Order: sequence, then structure tokens, then C-alpha cells
Amino acid sequence: MSAKGGAPLDGRRVFRPVGPKIVGVVAGACLWVLFFAVALTLPAEVRAGFTVLQTGTLVLLLLVVDAVLWGIGRSRVVADDAGIHVRNGYRTHHLAWTDVLDVAYARGAPWPTLVTRDDRRIMMVGIPSSDGPGARDAVWYLRERILEDGGR
Repeated sequence: MSAKGGAPLDGRRVFRPVGPKIVGVVAGACLWVLFFAVALTLPAEVRAGFTVLQTGTLVLLLLVVDAVLWGIGRSRVVADDAGIHVRNGYRTHHLAWTDVLDVAYARGAPWPTLVTRDDRRIMMVGIPSSDGPGARDAVWYLRERILEDGGR
């Protein structure tokens, strides 16, 4: 069996989000630029009114937002001969081809979902629908691999 376009279904394929990664990097950088721009343009008497705890809380909040954005950007789906490896943010799932039933992609869903034989649903954030045709091709590739390798 071959993937769309005639490429063989063996080897290793890695799917990573493109749009969300760009948005995450730009948004994270903009937050820090905005933070420093506001901090530097506030009058001295207003800046003096902030305590170290208040400033630290704001910096901690920015770091948490950056960690979430980084997690979305580092998400990926790897399909190799051993199975599917899904990394969503900071959590990783490793599934053999025989453990996967299908890849469900509901209309309007932000990303596809793996359906396993033990009825688990694992979101694949590394294949966002916002990536357009690349996301659809990735889902078709995974479905074909499931059909080919799931019967082993």
C-alpha cells in the first residue's frame, strides 16, 4: 500500500504544527515586549507603587503563558515502524499500530484524535487543522498506516 502521491508507507514521518508554533513564538515575544514597554513608560511615581511581589507575580504569569505557548509549539506526531508517538505539550503517548483503531477528524475540530482499541481518545495537537492540506494529508497517511500496520 502507498500513501497519497505514491510514497511508500515505511520509515519515519514527523508531523509538527506550523501555524500554532509561529503564533506561539510571536505572541510570547509580544507579551514580553509589551511588559517592558509599559514598565519603562510608566511614570516613576507609578512604578514606585509596585511591590516586588506584584512585579514577581506578573513575571510568573508571563512565564506560565510562555510555557503553555511553548508546549503547543513543541507538540508533534511521529509515525514510524514501531507505531505512533504523540507529544502534546509536555505529555507523550507511545502506541503500537495494533493498539490504534482509527484517526477521527470531526468537522470543525482543531486537531484529529486517535481512537485506541481500549477506547481511549488521544488528541494530536501536532496536526492542527489550521495547517490546511498538510493536516489532511497527515491524517490520510496515518489512516493508511493504521490499515496496513494495524493488522500485524
